[in-house]
Amino acid sequence: MALGPADPERMGNYRIRGRLGAGGMGVVYDALSDAGRRVALKVVHQQYADDPDFRARFRQEVEAARRVSGAFTAAVVDADPDGPRPWMATSYIPGATLQHRVAERGPLQGQELRSLAVGLAEALRDIHRAGVVHRDLKPSNVVLGDDGPRVIDFGISRAADRRTLTTTGRLMGTPPYMSPEQFVAPQEVGPHTDVFALAAVLVYAVSGKSPFEAENAYVTAYRVVHESPALGGLAPDLRRIVEQCLAKDHTRRPPVAELLERFRILPADGYGLAPGTPAPVTGRRRLRKAVWVATAAGTVLAAAAVGAVLASGPLSPRHPRTADTLGSHTPSSPASLLPKGWKAWDRRLPADHSGFVLSRGGQVQQHTCLTSAGRLYCGGNGIAVSRIDPGTGRTVWQRPQKEVVDALIGVSRQDTVVTVSGTSDGERLRGYGVEDGRQRWSADIGSAGQGGIFHSGTSDLLLGQSWDEQTFVAVDTRTGRTQWTRRVSRTLSCAPYVLDHRPYAVCDPGGTSAGGPNRTAIFALSAGTGRPTGIIDEPHALELMRAQGDRLVLLKSDDKTLDVTALLHVDIRTRKVREVPLALDNNQHCTGMTATVLYCVSPNGDVSAIDAATGRGLWRRATLLADLTEPLIPAGPDAPLYFAAPGGSVLSLERASGRVRWRTEPRGGFGGPPPELALIGDALYERYGYDRLVTLDVRHPPTAA
Repeated sequence: MALGPADPERMGNYRIRGRLGAGGMGVVYDALSDAGRRVALKVVHQQYADDPDFRARFRQEVEAARRVSGAFTAAVVDADPDGPRPWMATSYIPGATLQHRVAERGPLQGQELRSLAVGLAEALRDIHRAGVVHRDLKPSNVVLGDDGPRVIDFGISRAADRRTLTTTGRLMGTPPYMSPEQFVAPQEVGPHTDVFALAAVLVYAVSGKSPFEAENAYVTAYRVVHESPALGGLAPDLRRIVEQCLAKDHTRRPPVAELLERFRILPADGYGLAPGTPAPVTGRRRLRKAVWVATAAGTVLAAAAVGAVLASGPLSPRHPRTADTLGSHTPSSPASLLPKGWKAWDRRLPADHSGFVLSRGGQVQQHTCLTSAGRLYCGGNGIAVSRIDPGTGRTVWQRPQKEVVDALIGVSRQDTVVTVSGTSDGERLRGYGVEDGRQRWSADIGSAGQGGIFHSGTSDLLLGQSWDEQTFVAVDTRTGRTQWTRRVSRTLSCAPYVLDHRPYAVCDPGGTSAGGPNRTAIFALSAGTGRPTGIIDEPHALELMRAQGDRLVLLKSDDKTLDVTALLHVDIRTRKVREVPLALDNNQHCTGMTATVLYCVSPNGDVSAIDAATGRGLWRRATLLADLTEPLIPAGPDAPLYFAAPGGSVLSLERASGRVRWRTEPRGGFGGPPPELALIGDALYERYGYDRLVTLDVRHPPTAA
């Protein structure tokens, strides 16, 4: 395209000859160096160049792009991120973008589509090996060169080491190719995010449109998070791969290495549309629409417009909450984020008829109820293992138990609900299918504690202990078979923890009390073998609060009083520890944490927010509700906090200020285990008393007088 009057003639040592394209962040020019080398030179728009946050993101983009090299990526040859108008030059790749190719000549089929799939998977492999997540893979960022596809434009990529640069209230990306976690849980963006985008790009290559395409960016965002992709007509083998890559739960998507092999072994005639499917109509009219979507949606979206897309998680204390979706439902508008057929209900959960009500206590990842992929499951503490319809409260299925089920442990990527129960000989694990509740397997294990589910390649394993508190086992959640057994320590008593889908052992001398000797050793366990690697070993009582990438956050307690005195930020790779002193009241208990804020509660109902980086108090609020649970923290910087109290009261606080948004009256049933909370969209679920489960719409709660 010809240059306009506002286009520069030179940038650095490059003479600009014409435009190659433009987007929400900047303009890409065809340029020549003084030595005659042809490059694609990206220049940031002036309004963003004047934004310090954006300039920092662009500087990070340059750093990330320099680390990426491969046969299917465009190399960075020069850059000036600190100039009056920041720019970056990459090697020029002759060829049309995938977007232009499909618009001009129609969809790809056969060997051409196979080359695209394999090439993009190889490009992502190289990008991820460099520690980078692209985050904006789309048809206009794929150039079809003579020697294969090339991935270009690391416009909003970031290092996978979790160095985040965000702006409150803004989401960045191109909605038709963004993943659900980019909308509801940006902190969970990772290589799996690019896998989702790759699948969406392949659907575009076959059909001429995104699997979530809609009339505007906001409806598209809603479809990405909550609705099934439009994949009609794809050849069966290709469709199976694409469906897995587009899983709402990112833990269910195949890793790039596996995806690359599957693309390689799939024959060329397996790529494209199923036999008899009419070819989609494309052309310049669709190109103009696609350009509008990529440009308008690729700029900044207000987080408030999608902020109601809330994360779900287990109804249990101290469990890492992950993004969840509502599954299949059709609300009247994107503003209505409730499960299909939802109405307010309060019901008694089905009993297991054991005559016992247990509360194990002390274990971190066992629940009476939990949610996964928009489904709701309950069991344990006298409740039969059952699946509950989140909209109506009816029992979808339940399984009678001959023995007491202590708790649910989790749901694996293989769609298996895992439970643990006590027997005369120790503990027994069981796996049930999520759809029909049929028992898939049963496994007798030891009598020590059980942790959560973690990932080992494409397998999901349960972390538990054998007959003592020093030997750990990993059980395959698909088959119930033990994958490995590993002794972690010969002198310490250890407990199993799973955070951020990784296994850990937290060990101490056992039986330590205030005024006695304290010591805590934490080990990272190899997912494949269980081999322990020491992370920290200190003469203090430590509590594992949060895992985020290669960083652990721990609470440190006073050796004599066991009062919390500091936060420890630990780099898993280097073992470096940064200590942040905390000044807490003696009765405050810190129960929840985001990447930046620690939340603490007092028995009298006071809630405090503390800056995790500095230890500075942000706010403190008296709620008038005693014995609050830990906060349920939905994704999104502006989403509120939710707490529960004995008797069924629910409390919502503004995250930024601690202001009370609303508070519900007690429902009765003050006995039983502590209450538990979870969200599915705008539906909040509370298990309270011994066997009650209630739901309410967080937009219209029944507030207290």
